Amino acid sequence: ICDFGLARIADPEHDHTGFLTEYVATRWYRAPEIMLNSKGYTKSIDIWSVGCILAEMLSNRPIFPGKHYLDQLNHILGVLGSPSREDLECIINEKARNYLESLPFKPNVPWSRLFPNADPLALDLLGKMLTFNPHKRIPVEEALAHPYLEQYYDPGDEVSRINYY
Repeated sequence: ICDFGLARIADPEHDHTGFLTEYVATRWYRAPEIMLNSKGYTKSIDIWSVGCILAEMLSNRPIFPGKHYLDQLNHILGVLGSPSREDLECIINEKARNYLESLPFKPNVPWSRLFPNADPLALDLLGKMLTFNPHKRIPVEEALAHPYLEQYYDPGDEVSRINYY
C-alpha cells in the first residue's frame, strides 16, 4: 500500500510546490487534481489514494480502473458526478477547466448503491476521502479520528516531528 518513492519533507510553514513531481501515483489511485493541474497538488492526493484503496476493500475491485488518462477521468466523474462551479474553481489549468465545463452533466452515484453491504460509517468516510475538490477533502487527522476508524487510532501514539535543522 505504501511507496516512498515520491516522499518529501513537508513543513507547513513553507510552500514546497517547487519540489513536486508532475507524474505521480498509479493511475487508478490518482487524484483528479494531479491529472488536471499538473503541479498544483497537496498532500490531500494521499487521502484520495487511500479512499480508492478503501473502496477496493469494500468491493474487492478497483473503483476507478481507467485504461488511460481520459478514461480515468471519466471513471471518476461517472461516480462522483460533474463537479460544481465552486469545485471547478480549484482547477488552475484553464484548458482542463474548459474541458470539464464542456462535458454533459453527470449525476453522482450514491455510495450506498455502489457498496450496498458496507457499513454506513465506512461510506461516510469514503465520501469525505473521494471528494473532487482537494480543499474539501478530509484531512488525515480528521480521517483518523472519524467514527469508522476511531477505535484503531490513539493520537498519543503519534510520532513527533523530528527537527532536522
